[in-house]
Amino acid sequence: MLSGVAFLLLAAMILSGIGRVLLAERGRQRAEIDRRLGLGPAAVVHRRVVLSVPDRVAPLLVQAQVEVTARALGMIGSVLALSALFALLAAGPVAAVIVIAAMPLALLGWVRRRAQRRVEALIEALPYYIDAVRQLQAVGNSLAQALERALSDAPAIVRDYIAPVARRLELGAPVADAMQMLAERLRVPEISMLAAAIRTNMRYGGSISAVLLNLSSILRERIRIKRELKAAISEAKISGRVLIVMPLVAMAALVAMNPAYVDFFVHDPRGHRLAVVAVVLQGLGMLVMRRVMRLAF
Repeated sequence: MLSGVAFLLLAAMILSGIGRVLLAERGRQRAEIDRRLGLGPAAVVHRRVVLSVPDRVAPLLVQAQVEVTARALGMIGSVLALSALFALLAAGPVAAVIVIAAMPLALLGWVRRRAQRRVEALIEALPYYIDAVRQLQAVGNSLAQALERALSDAPAIVRDYIAPVARRLELGAPVADAMQMLAERLRVPEISMLAAAIRTNMRYGGSISAVLLNLSSILRERIRIKRELKAAISEAKISGRVLIVMPLVAMAALVAMNPAYVDFFVHDPRGHRLAVVAVVLQGLGMLVMRRVMRLAF
């Protein structure tokens, strides 16, 4: 009965996927016809719809530069449902539940890694962009003009993050408000420092060139210290990994030399309790050592 229902659901999902592909292709054909006829963007059928996300997840998505669109969400949901159905047919309900729980966690991990890599690249390139802004302002450009014109020669990662600020400046938004909006959405300390420096200078006056020079020096110093910290804890990371793996290797060696050693943990209730305690302590030790080795600067 369960297999029959699963097959029916799978067939319905395949048919709905085929229908969606056909509708999307029809929409693209209509958009191409409208483009050739010169009817303008108002006649384009297919449009990307960006969905709103919870406030706790929004900064992570902004850092990773991932947009949650209706099309992407539908594709992820379809893949998740198909994977769960295949797991249900192949291994039963437990496997389907594991797939449903594991895929969102894997997707979240990918987004976190992407955000970390892109933010680190942004921090590395930000001092050079600030120097370019300071130099353009020194030759007579306003701060808004310098922020926009420095993007043309800036690294691609800086353009990706600062481009919304340039668009707001083109629409007439104040420099401090545009940069503060980016800092609130991105929640990166270095961008918040830049926004705070610009906001303070706009409110109280003074030489923005000197402020940008000091900020660039501070950011370079932070980058240097962070590199030194990473180099300093690399040996500790290796030692921690060895200590984490050592009990597992010792247990595997004991079992290989004396297979009867595990009989107490398999057949005796006291061994069951001791095995659970050992696994819990090993897991806690791994979490503690990972927390100690985590770099937060």
